[in-house]
Amino acid sequence: MAAGWFFFPAMKPEGDCLWFAMRLALPAALLALGGIGLIPKLMTFGLIFCAIGDAMGVLGSFEGQMAGFALAHICFISYFIKGIRASRPLPIVIIATTLLCLVPLVLAATKVIPQVRDLPIKIGCCIYALLLTGTVWTSIVRAFSIENGRKALPYVAAVGAILFLNSDFVLSWNRFTAHIPHASLYIMTTYYAALLLLFVGTLKKES
Repeated sequence: MAAGWFFFPAMKPEGDCLWFAMRLALPAALLALGGIGLIPKLMTFGLIFCAIGDAMGVLGSFEGQMAGFALAHICFISYFIKGIRASRPLPIVIIATTLLCLVPLVLAATKVIPQVRDLPIKIGCCIYALLLTGTVWTSIVRAFSIENGRKALPYVAAVGAILFLNSDFVLSWNRFTAHIPHASLYIMTTYYAALLLLFVGTLKKES
């Protein structure tokens, strides 16, 4: 409902205003607060940092936006990596996942990051790209290594991580490389879907 409200055109101001920042950040904030006790603390903090990143972006601080999401991905990676069982993932899974993650990294390194003029932002983009793909890598490897009564959920979280990467890749391409028609709609749709799937995919087991 919060995501639908963001897309609803009525009373939707544009520009760097606080009201629009709150509206954009509301889905992540609601998932974080509503998930207390339902999802792990690291995921809750990750969603909170996502909400902060949303708000900072609207308020005109790209550095703040990137920092917020970087902290979010540190939380996500920290959670996913704890669930990886060293004896479980097949080597083919690790190799395939690594190759999958290399594709956006190579594209970012050759097509996006060279277009960033400001050196601190360029360095930040490099670090963020590694964290973003780190979330994808750890979530996929975790999904193939985990065994429990709710085995489907880790795959749901992995799909969420992939959608997150898709959203941010399109955002960066549209910002630094070339304009993409209707980019905002695609970015926000995949981003909100990513948040929801990360939430659902990390729900705690019922006692």
